[in-house]
Amino acid sequence: MTATANDPAPAPAPLPAAPSSGAMAAARAALGNLRNRARTGLWIEGLGLFGLLLVAYAVPSFVTDRLLRLEWAFRAVLLLSFVVVLWRLLYRRVLQPMSVQLSDDEIALAVERRSPQMRQALVSSLSFEQRLAHGDHGPDSPAMMAAVVDDVRGRIATIPFAGAIEAGRVRRYLTAAFAALIVFAIWIAVDAGSFGLWARRNLFLSNVDWPRYTTLAFADGDSEIRLPQGDSLTLRVKCSGEVPDQVFLDYRFAGGDEGTDPMSLQSGDDEFTLTIDRVIEDAELTAYGGDALPVTAKIRVVERPRIDDLELRIEYPSYMEREIETVPATQGELRLPVGATLHVAGKSHKPIDDAFLLVGDDRRVPLTRGEDGFAFAGSLRPEASGMVSVDVVDRDRLGTGTPPKFLLRVGDDREPKLDFKLRGISSMVTTHARLPGQLLVRDDFGLREIGAEMKVVAETSGEGAPEAPLPVEVPFENVDVLFGTPLERSSIRHETTATVDMAQWNPVPDENAAENRIRPGSLLSLRFRAKDNFGPGEPHVGFSETMTFRVVTREKLLEELRRRQLEQRQELQRIVDEEKAALSELRENVSPAQAGAKRAQVEARLDVLARQQQALGRRVAFVGDQYQRILWEYENNRLIAPNNVRELESRITEPLAAVAKEAFPGSSRLVRDFRSTAEEATKALAIASYEDILRRLVAILAEMEQAESLAALLEDLRIVIKIQDSTIKQVEDRVQASEQELFGPGKNK
Repeated sequence: MTATANDPAPAPAPLPAAPSSGAMAAARAALGNLRNRARTGLWIEGLGLFGLLLVAYAVPSFVTDRLLRLEWAFRAVLLLSFVVVLWRLLYRRVLQPMSVQLSDDEIALAVERRSPQMRQALVSSLSFEQRLAHGDHGPDSPAMMAAVVDDVRGRIATIPFAGAIEAGRVRRYLTAAFAALIVFAIWIAVDAGSFGLWARRNLFLSNVDWPRYTTLAFADGDSEIRLPQGDSLTLRVKCSGEVPDQVFLDYRFAGGDEGTDPMSLQSGDDEFTLTIDRVIEDAELTAYGGDALPVTAKIRVVERPRIDDLELRIEYPSYMEREIETVPATQGELRLPVGATLHVAGKSHKPIDDAFLLVGDDRRVPLTRGEDGFAFAGSLRPEASGMVSVDVVDRDRLGTGTPPKFLLRVGDDREPKLDFKLRGISSMVTTHARLPGQLLVRDDFGLREIGAEMKVVAETSGEGAPEAPLPVEVPFENVDVLFGTPLERSSIRHETTATVDMAQWNPVPDENAAENRIRPGSLLSLRFRAKDNFGPGEPHVGFSETMTFRVVTREKLLEELRRRQLEQRQELQRIVDEEKAALSELRENVSPAQAGAKRAQVEARLDVLARQQQALGRRVAFVGDQYQRILWEYENNRLIAPNNVRELESRITEPLAAVAKEAFPGSSRLVRDFRSTAEEATKALAIASYEDILRRLVAILAEMEQAESLAALLEDLRIVIKIQDSTIKQVEDRVQASEQELFGPGKNK
């Protein structure tokens, strides 16, 4: 039937009924269960992460701390790092996800992601079912919404709600948590002590220490070592338990010096040693090695007593007639005669309990301690030679480090030692010569007498030898000596000038006079003697070396001295010739500044000229010294009067010394200055100095020629006097012979 316009409108179709809520309620219950399971999974994951991180922290921290024994600060840093990492992971993986409110729709989406065939039907049905219940159709068809809901309701039992949760992941973290628990359980079962120490040190940051395999201790057992200042210290560290490969010693001295030295271990021993040389200040020592706790000790330097103001006095026996002598308190040798007493006195810079003399190796002589506790004194009468030490013991029971020592020589007196050096005399002398020189006499305990002895022996061969043989040994005889300084009785050293005048044996001026004991052709021996005051037996007598002189005539000695004068004058003439040649070269030498490419050669030649002046100066000084000796021989052999000798010295030897000491060094400096400055003015000064030297040397040469003429004149004068005396003697002999012929023997007037 067809509907017409007059027909009433058809009634609207009824709305679909709301789907039954039982099935959807079951779906929502399943989604709520999933929500709870998700939260449980997050807690399990956090527990697993905590277990893994705790194991990861425990293993390296235990190993590191056990081996290195970390300080509190390092352990705190490690624990803080662990807490920070743990918090970040738990926050991101547990706390932050759990703070998110999961709706049924989000859980449904998670389920559908595991079941793609659902094609969002579960999410849509949940939404449609709620909208239909509230009459909120929206633009969607209610019929279609109801159909979707009915479809899902019929499939509720087949929806894999459990697949939305990753069960494998939950199981892995749960396994990790149980594994961590098992690790710690095994650790506690095997070594609960190490676990407890680790937890106390690395979780609760306690300073309890790990057990030690090695224990160190100083062998002496003292935490403070008292050591004499300057002594060496041998430290011994004893090991208990496992002996480490090496033990080190840290030291820090009060002066700031510090360092570390390895100690030495003897093979098969458990003791380490180290020697510190010459400890002079306090120090702190720390020994460490292996895993042992460091052991410390302090060195307290105790100064040894020092002996000051030590006084040694020798009281000689009465027979020596000597006053008590104070000798220097220095280590050395003391010579004492038998019966002498050694008095010792001194003081220590620290209070002392005892003072003594150690004689030899075992004899101990006590000394008296002063009331102030510092001074000491005593005496010793040694009976034999030996070493003597002066020592004290202070209140720390320490003796002096290096006690004063003396080697005593008792009764070992030796003869005096004499040394005589001639001055202005050679091996040839005249019959009336003087023999001057410097005498030095030394003795152990004191001198009592000094003198000289001479003997004369005629030559037994050669011209003028006697026909009858002389005795084999001619004794020495005492002679008078003129000493410059008188001998002080009991002095142990005496130095003076000494002169022996041969005129005491030759009173007649004529060298051939019969009254004279010393004549030309004789051999004269001279020696000095000294006698000490040793007793109570016979004194010792010492002699100098015996000096032997050949006695010659005045003419022969004059000839010899003139020959030597000539040699020195010729040497000086050669020096003058060399100086002239050097002057010519200096004049011709160009300035170094103008030499151009040859400047080095010119400078080298100027250096040679400067050195030549120094060498010539030394040669002039030698000539002057030799000529002075010649003049002294003239004077000592009474060939020239002393006033004439002084005059010759003022004209020859003194000018020679002045030229050698001043002129030649001055000219050498001027040549060097010219080499350095290359100034013509300096060259002119050097040339002038050369010319001045030549002028002075030429003048001295003239004086030397005059001196030779004077000696020749004196020689000729003596010859004339000798001839005159001989002529007078001959005339007197003739007159005497004539008188005897006229008046007979014995009738002469």
